[in-house]
Amino acid sequence: MSKPIIYAAFANKDDNHLPLLKQESSEVKDALRVLETRDFIKVEREESAEIKDIINTFSSYPNQISIFHYGGHAESDLLQLEDADANAKGLASILGEQENLQLVFLNGCSTRGHVEGLFAKGVKAVIATSVPIEDRKSLVFASSFYKALANKRSIKLAFEFAKSIVETEFKDAPAIDIFRGIAIPETSGTTEEIPWGLYIHDDAEDILSWRLPYYRQIGLPKEMITYIGQNVELNKYVVMVLDEMCKYNKDIYHQMVEVIDGEEVKKDSSTYIDIVIRNFPWVIGSQLQLVLQQKKPDLKRLEQLVSTYEITAIVLYYILLSDVWDGLRRNKIQPPKNFIKDIKQSRSNILSINFLQQISDLYEFAQSKEIELFVPEFEKFCLEIKDSGSHLAKANGYLEKLKGKFAETPVDQLVKACTTAEQALAVVLRSAAFLADYKMLTVRNITIDNPRYKKKTYELDLGKLNAIVNTSLSLYEDDAKKRKESYANCNSIIMVPSEKDMRQSLNLSPFIIDKNTFLNNHHIDLFIYGFEEKDAYHYIAIKHSIFIALENQKGTDIIDTDMTLLTFEEGKNITQKIQEKEDDFGFGEAFGFEETDVVTKDSPKVFTLLEEQFEQFKTDFSL
Repeated sequence: MSKPIIYAAFANKDDNHLPLLKQESSEVKDALRVLETRDFIKVEREESAEIKDIINTFSSYPNQISIFHYGGHAESDLLQLEDADANAKGLASILGEQENLQLVFLNGCSTRGHVEGLFAKGVKAVIATSVPIEDRKSLVFASSFYKALANKRSIKLAFEFAKSIVETEFKDAPAIDIFRGIAIPETSGTTEEIPWGLYIHDDAEDILSWRLPYYRQIGLPKEMITYIGQNVELNKYVVMVLDEMCKYNKDIYHQMVEVIDGEEVKKDSSTYIDIVIRNFPWVIGSQLQLVLQQKKPDLKRLEQLVSTYEITAIVLYYILLSDVWDGLRRNKIQPPKNFIKDIKQSRSNILSINFLQQISDLYEFAQSKEIELFVPEFEKFCLEIKDSGSHLAKANGYLEKLKGKFAETPVDQLVKACTTAEQALAVVLRSAAFLADYKMLTVRNITIDNPRYKKKTYELDLGKLNAIVNTSLSLYEDDAKKRKESYANCNSIIMVPSEKDMRQSLNLSPFIIDKNTFLNNHHIDLFIYGFEEKDAYHYIAIKHSIFIALENQKGTDIIDTDMTLLTFEEGKNITQKIQEKEDDFGFGEAFGFEETDVVTKDSPKVFTLLEEQFEQFKTDFSL
C-alpha cells in the first residue's frame, strides 16, 4: 500500500473570520513535517477549501487518505466552506467511500451532529465537538493532537495527550472523553466548555491503537550495501546494522554520503562504524566503541562482543520496563505479586538472566492488560524473539550460551568464534535499530522563564547521550538548545521521539542514570542498574565490559545508593557515617580525652531520590 495521506482542509469566511485558523493550519503542517520529510506520509493542505476542492482531492487519492481534518466554522449538519455550506449527509457519503480512512477530525463548533451519519457510512472514528469552541482552544487541541500523532502515539494516546495539554493550559476545561458509539453525557452548551470527544464506531475499537507509519521495508540503497560489503572488513556485520537503522530514520543515509560539485559521493567506509555508534544511545554506543578498540580476533574481542550484547539486552529491558510501569500507573493496574522477579537480582546471578526473553514476557503482560506502549517498536521486536526460527531468537540462544563459557574458547577457534559472535550481535542490534529514531537525554535542573505579556518557556540543563567518544558527552551550552516550550522530568535520563516536545518522553529512572546529576558535576557519566545487595541498589559503569565492571576492580565501576557525598570526595567505598577526631594535637589526654573518643559526623546520601523511586516501583509492581 502507498504511504498514507493526511488531508487538512480549512475554511475562513471574511464575514465571520477566525483569526487563529491560519496558525492552526501552519502548526498542523509543522507537526507532521518530520514524517513527511522522511517520506512516511504525505500531507495535502487546503487553506481556503471549497466543495470542489474536497471532491477533487478525494478523487485524486482514492483510498489513500487516512485522516481528514477540517478546521473552520461548522454546525451540527454542515461545514461552512469558502464557497458554500457542505451538507453533512453528502460529506459523509464521500468520506464513507474511502476504504483506508481511519479518522475524521471536525475541528469546528458543534460538529457532534455529524457523527451518526459518518458512522452510518462506515467511518471508523471521529473527533467532534458537542458545543461551540473558542478559537485559541481549537488551535491548542489540534496542534497538540498532531504533534503526538507524529511522535508515534496512537489515535487514543494522541487524543489523551491533546486533552491533557488543553486541561493544563486552560483552567476552565471540563472532561474530554472517548465514547463508544455516539451516546454522550448532556452538556450545558456554554462556550467555556472544552467539548471534544473521540467517537469510535462499535465495530472498530481497534482503531484506537492505529498509528502513523514509523518504519519502512527498504533501508539502504542496494549499491550502498554492496559498497559496505566490498570495502568494510573489521566490524562489517555491525556496520550493516545501518541498513535497518535507515528503515526507521532516513537521515542516517545522509550521514553516509556527501555532495561534491552537486554529485552525491559515498564517504570513506571506515567512518561508517562511527555512524552506528553515534546513532545508538551512549549506553550501547560505549560498548560498541570498546568493540572497535579490539581489532584482533582474540579473547578480549570475544569478551567485548558478548558484553555489548548483554548491555544492549539490559538497556532494552529497562526501556520496556519503564514503559510498562508508566502504563500500569496510567491505567491503574495492579500486576500479580512478584511478577517482576529479576529487579532483585544479585551480583552473582545477573549474568545468568536472559533479558531478551524477559522482554518477551513483559511485552505479553502489557498486551494482556491492554497497555499501549510509548515505544511501539517493541511489538515487532517481541514477535521476532518469540519466533524460535527467527534470526533474533537464534542469535539470542547462541549468545546466551556463549556468555557463560566464552573464556573457555580454544585459541584455534577464536577467529571463528569472534566472527560468529559479531554476526549474532549484529542481529540483536538490527532488532534494536529503532533506538536510532529516539533521542536519549540527561535532564537535570529546570527553570521557568515567564515574563509579562510573553510566552512562558523553560530552560533545561540537559545533554544528548549520543557520541563517538565519552568526552563528547556534555550538557548543552547553547541557550537555543536549552530553552524549550515544554519540560520533562528532571534528575532523569529520558527518551524522546523529538526534542521539540519534551512532554512526550519516557523516563528511564531509576534504571539508567547519569551519576553526575546527583553530584552537581557538569560532565556526564552513565550507569545502569545492576543488582540489589545489602539493602542498597547497585549500578554498573558502562565504560568497561560488564565483566570488568562487575569485578569492580578499580573501585568506581559499581556505585550504590548507600554512598554518601564523602564517598565520592574521598574516592573510595566507606560507610555512611565516618568518624573524625576532635582537633587533637597530641595533648588530648591532658584534658581527659581517651584515645577512642571520636566525634561521629553525618555525610548526606547522594542517591536518596533513586531509593525513593525504587520503593515506588516495588509498590506499583507488588514486590
